[in-house]
Amino acid sequence: MSEKAYNALAPYYERLITSCDYEQWSQYVFTKLKTYAKGKVGCDLACGSGYFTRFLKKNGYNVYGVDNSENMLVEAVRLSNQEQIFVNFIRQDIKNFKSFEKLDFVTTINDGFNYVAQKDLFKSFKNVATSLKKGGVFMFDVSSSYKLKNVLANNLFGEDTDDVTYLWFNTLQDGSVKMELTFFIKDGEKYIRKDENHLQYIHEIKDIESALIGAGFEIIEVCGHLGEELTADSQRINFIAVKK
Repeated sequence: MSEKAYNALAPYYERLITSCDYEQWSQYVFTKLKTYAKGKVGCDLACGSGYFTRFLKKNGYNVYGVDNSENMLVEAVRLSNQEQIFVNFIRQDIKNFKSFEKLDFVTTINDGFNYVAQKDLFKSFKNVATSLKKGGVFMFDVSSSYKLKNVLANNLFGEDTDDVTYLWFNTLQDGSVKMELTFFIKDGEKYIRKDENHLQYIHEIKDIESALIGAGFEIIEVCGHLGEELTADSQRINFIAVKK
C-alpha cells in the first residue's frame, strides 16, 4: 500500500466506512483471541486509525499498532489520546513487518492483505511467522474475489455529509481493482478537493492457504465474515492460523 493512500480519508475513516459493524466485529476478534491465543502480547498489523487496537487494549491486551500511512497513524494517536488509552503506534510496511519481541498474536483486520500483491504474500506471512512465538495466533481477513470482481469493480459509490463529500470509482484490472477517490472537504464557505488512489489485489483462498502453509502456519479456521459459513458470494473471508 502506498503511504499516501489514506492522506485524505484518514480523518474520516471510522465515520465514513460504516458498512461493517465495528462493535460486533471487535467482539468477534476478541472471542477468537480468547479461544486461541495463549498470551496477551500482540500486534494489530495494518491497524489504520486503530479502532481494533484500541478495543483490544481496553480489554486487557498488551497490543501495539503498525501501519504504513502516516496520516492514519496520526489519527490513531489522536483517537487513542481522546479515549485516554496509551497505545504505541509504529510505521512499517505490511510486507516488511518485524517485531522486536516474540508475540502471542498478530491481527490484520479489514482488508490489510488486499494491499499486498500475490507475489509478496509468502514473504509477508513469513515475516509474521518470524515475529510470533510457537503456537502464536495469526488472524486476518481479506475482501473476497467475489466482492472485488462483482461488487466493487467497475462501480461508483459516494456519500454526502455535512462536512465532507466523496466519490469512489473502481476499475477492474488484471488481478486487482484500482480505486480512485475524490473528496470535497468543507472549509468555511468553500470546499477543498483532495484525490487519492488505492490498489487492492484479488486473492483466491487456495493461494492464501498455500502461502500460509509455506510460511510455517497450521490453518485453524477459514470462514466468512464473523464466522459465517463460506458461500460463493461471501464478501469477506476470515483466516485463523497458528505458527507451528
